[in-house]
Amino acid sequence: MRKLGRKLYLLILVIPVLLAVQLRILNPWNSVFTFTVLLYENDPWYYYRLIENCIHNFPSRIWFDPMTQYPFGTYTHFGPFLVYLSAVIAMLAGATSGEALRSVLVFIPAFGGIMTIFAVFFLARSVFGERAAFISALLISIIPGQFLQRSMLGFNDHHVWEVFWICISLAFFILILEGEWNRRGILCAIFGGISFGLYILSWAAAFAFGLLILSVLVFAILLKIRIPENVFKLTIIYFFLAILTYLPFSFNAPNSPVWYSPMQLSMLAFYAVSTFFLWQFDSNYEKLRRFVRIGKETALSIFVILGLILISYIFPEFSLTVGSISGYLQPRGGALTIGEVYPFFYLGGSFSLAPALLHFGITFFFAVPAILYIFYRFYRAKDLKDFTILLWALALFVALWGQNRFAYYFAAVCAVYAGFALDLIFEKMHVYRLVGGERSVKGKRSVSKFRVAIAILLAFILIYPTYRIAEIQSSGGGGINKQWYDAMVWLRNKTPDNGYEEYYYQLYPPGKPGEKYSYPFETYGVISWWDYGHWILAIGKRMAVANPFQQGIGNFYDKIPGAAPFFVTDNESYAEWVADELNVRYVVSDIEMATGKFFAMATWAEGDLPLAEKYYDGYLFYSQGYLGVGSPYQIPPGSIVFMVTPSELYYNTMEAKLHILDGSGLSHYRMVYESEPSGEWSNYLSSSFGQLDPLQIAVQESVSRANYGLSPSFSAQEVLIKFVYKNLYQNRTGIPVELNATGYVKIFERVKGITVKGKANSEFVEVNATIKTNQGRTFEYYKKVDVINGVYEVTLPYSHDSSYETGPITPYSFRAGNITKTLTVSEDQVLRGEVLELDLI
Repeated sequence: MRKLGRKLYLLILVIPVLLAVQLRILNPWNSVFTFTVLLYENDPWYYYRLIENCIHNFPSRIWFDPMTQYPFGTYTHFGPFLVYLSAVIAMLAGATSGEALRSVLVFIPAFGGIMTIFAVFFLARSVFGERAAFISALLISIIPGQFLQRSMLGFNDHHVWEVFWICISLAFFILILEGEWNRRGILCAIFGGISFGLYILSWAAAFAFGLLILSVLVFAILLKIRIPENVFKLTIIYFFLAILTYLPFSFNAPNSPVWYSPMQLSMLAFYAVSTFFLWQFDSNYEKLRRFVRIGKETALSIFVILGLILISYIFPEFSLTVGSISGYLQPRGGALTIGEVYPFFYLGGSFSLAPALLHFGITFFFAVPAILYIFYRFYRAKDLKDFTILLWALALFVALWGQNRFAYYFAAVCAVYAGFALDLIFEKMHVYRLVGGERSVKGKRSVSKFRVAIAILLAFILIYPTYRIAEIQSSGGGGINKQWYDAMVWLRNKTPDNGYEEYYYQLYPPGKPGEKYSYPFETYGVISWWDYGHWILAIGKRMAVANPFQQGIGNFYDKIPGAAPFFVTDNESYAEWVADELNVRYVVSDIEMATGKFFAMATWAEGDLPLAEKYYDGYLFYSQGYLGVGSPYQIPPGSIVFMVTPSELYYNTMEAKLHILDGSGLSHYRMVYESEPSGEWSNYLSSSFGQLDPLQIAVQESVSRANYGLSPSFSAQEVLIKFVYKNLYQNRTGIPVELNATGYVKIFERVKGITVKGKANSEFVEVNATIKTNQGRTFEYYKKVDVINGVYEVTLPYSHDSSYETGPITPYSFRAGNITKTLTVSEDQVLRGEVLELDLI
């Protein structure tokens, strides 16, 4: 049975649709509909902010947002397609804000994943036929990794739509290559151009897809493959419709490959003009041979080089974009700590195929031989369709090699090519003969049961492990936990509003790049690591200094104020300079910043990976009941190594002072909120582990996790980091620390502080007060200052009548030798930065 009816194929497509529903909706359901309606990761929360604002201002939307990358603001590169699609669906559902809105938005990525099944079917059918197309559709529904994660319930981002639109755009172009100047051909050009335009409206840098189309035409001419004249005409229509689709959104930002600017419009016009030039060049070059002494291929190569030089001169960002996508321009320094831009095939610094298995299952290992086979087939037959689908695969492989973020694109490549490979196996191994009822031909047996068995085995090897990996991964994605969500709700409700609630829903005039934005009311910034900027804005309704666009990070080496130098500096005065430059009032830290993410923060601040290593020194190991710190040569054989231990420099950083030491000893920063500890730690305390002290819990957990090759949990790391501090450095600082896991998220307020000074007959003055947090936990605020020429001076951040639930429950105690005095201060004194005299003699 070589062909099935079209209706039957569409009916069979119900199978991948049902699998997609299971993996994308049913499996992650409980992780999305939980203590609230959750969106995964970071970017979907910023889309939520844009969509919520768009609904309030429909049909207008934000193009410049002064509420992130505070105090400068930024043009937003998030495209209009998903914003308007989501806004329209939400308004039709009557859900315009909050949990009701998110309850609608969470389904849109899963819908995109299901739609991509049909897009992949359309693309594969245009080249390899309906049988291969069905297998490809089945595979894209079960491929694990980035594509699955970006098309699951809760991940309302544009990435799934990038894959959808590139498949549709490419499929229509492949149909154009048939060269039919008729109703079908013209419609393919029209719908293909609209699809390309919508692709750009999903992701601004998608204009680079036009280079793939031009490359097909250029290489076809260079390889002396005949291109029907109608192909050039239809391709011009294709680009013209892309121009019309993009045109209404083309003047919302200055020229940029990532913003919605005239650059994309200019590139589309360039593609159309270039196609016309190629048409005329291909048709008329022979007439010019008597005037030109160089060959056709040489002349075209020269024109291509000159064209690329011209575009790069007009738009310098063009070459940077292509270089970044292709991996030619490799990320450096802090950018290497961004998971999605790290080279795909490198794991722990070494080449590995493990990422391919995790992100594509077995499809990758079927697709690569299929790509090589298509290359061979093209070499023999010079078919333009084969060449186009081959060039698409090679271009995305190069992009994947450079940055692993393109794995969600390459999933479509794997599905299409693995589907073709399995279709070819079924053809050669008699499966279709068996299904079609062909038992014999002219009395001879035409079906080999052995071949059929081998084919079925190969199909099982391709499909089942791929599905199982996807099923495991589909239980839920990374997202905001309850501790962070509660902290952001507190930030919204318990910090000064100043007009933020109303301003959040407004449309904003654009600011000038590089200049601080002119806000219509008194504002302040909230600084945290860039991972959390969208949560601060979308949930906390406050202005974030740094965000997941990698804006507001800053560094030491160029003296750019930002989150990295603020948290990594060992000098509170330097942190104050950063805070002054960025008008920071609140600081948000979490346990991940103090542990696993600190290396990334240090790398961004210092500028290179090796420079961040100075914040670590030795290893924490466990051997026969002994917990110790040492170099690799000091670790006894058979020991369990828990983690790399922080150096003394780490404990002097603002991040360690804030999160590990609770801000004790700081002059201008006071804790105003802490969340509950991690869920894991809370579970330990309610289990049999609860009978142990926190250090014992941390050690036992670390031993158990080490048996599976896992690092200690964040809370266990906090306890172990405090253990190292208590044993090696506490005597030097005098700041006490309790060996326990504390709040996952902590919020600090920046204040002027009350300055107390006076006379003292001692070498130093010690000040302390007991602080009780909103979680009922207590810790000691401690500060020690030198007495210089018989005078001391100390600045203190806490007051005794603050409205915050977290604050001192004892007066400040001042000690100078044998002299002890107490002091109670008011909130007004702390906020105004009053100076108070208190002699200790």
